[in-house]
Amino acid sequence: MKIKIFGKLTDIFKTEEYHLDKEETFVIELRNQLEKKFPQLKTSTYLIVINEEIKQDSDTIPENAEIALLPPYSGG
Repeated sequence: MKIKIFGKLTDIFKTEEYHLDKEETFVIELRNQLEKKFPQLKTSTYLIVINEEIKQDSDTIPENAEIALLPPYSGG
């Protein structure tokens, strides 16, 4: 699973791309795994975007999905 990291979140990850040995899963499982590995995420506001759509924690992440973590943005 390849995750693209954007904005100030790259300061936490120290990279713009992060890889996990995981395929199909739920958004909450991904969030929990990332927050366990990077505790600073617990106090950060960020969105998990799957195939260019903002997803909720209860949504699934299909295999080979395009995944991105986005910090808050203005202008909507």
